[in-house]
Amino acid sequence: MIFENNKNNIETFIKLIKDDKVVIFPTDSVFGIGCNSYNTKSIEEIYNIKNRNKNKTLLLNLPNITRIKKIAYVNKIEEFLIKTFMPGPLTIILKVKRPTKLSPYTIKNNEIGVRIPNLKTLQTILKKLPYPLISTSCNKSNEPSIKSARMANKIFPQIPILNTNEKLSGIPSTIIKVENKNIIILRKGSINKNDIKKALKESPYKNFTITYPQ
Repeated sequence: MIFENNKNNIETFIKLIKDDKVVIFPTDSVFGIGCNSYNTKSIEEIYNIKNRNKNKTLLLNLPNITRIKKIAYVNKIEEFLIKTFMPGPLTIILKVKRPTKLSPYTIKNNEIGVRIPNLKTLQTILKKLPYPLISTSCNKSNEPSIKSARMANKIFPQIPILNTNEKLSGIPSTIIKVENKNIIILRKGSINKNDIKKALKESPYKNFTITYPQ
């Protein structure tokens, strides 16, 4: 079922998430499917719906860096990258703080992936949730990403969908990780190597290298 983007329906979606339901919503890149990041049962439902490999962890959406620092350790270069490229299409891998209420499906090697989306509707939702929101692309695994509520409804008619009148880029977020003095681009996306290189050039971190996985 598709819900048009208005104040009442946004409040409905916030309640659905707080009731541990799986929902579909717009991000600044593509439509995402998600739920309460503390609720493993709901997260397992997402894996089953998408036919997703359970060895692949799920990313977390938060409204700001303050909330990120509550669940993860953030060093100076990581904070610089977050403040430079977020809100926006960047996901960064960080060390999780323990103890944590986050589902094990969001953690791998003691790390989590976090992002701050640049979409007004999603920001409104995130600010009213007491936990991060799980987000993974709204599609069956290995199928193309979805950029419209209509297409999402064709594939997942059983899941509530929040429509949007906001423009989505259609390009997934770039995923990065900082190791020592190296910024590793784990997934190519809207932000490219030159964008990061340009940002570093006039910063205290200009000696950092930018690479892809070996």
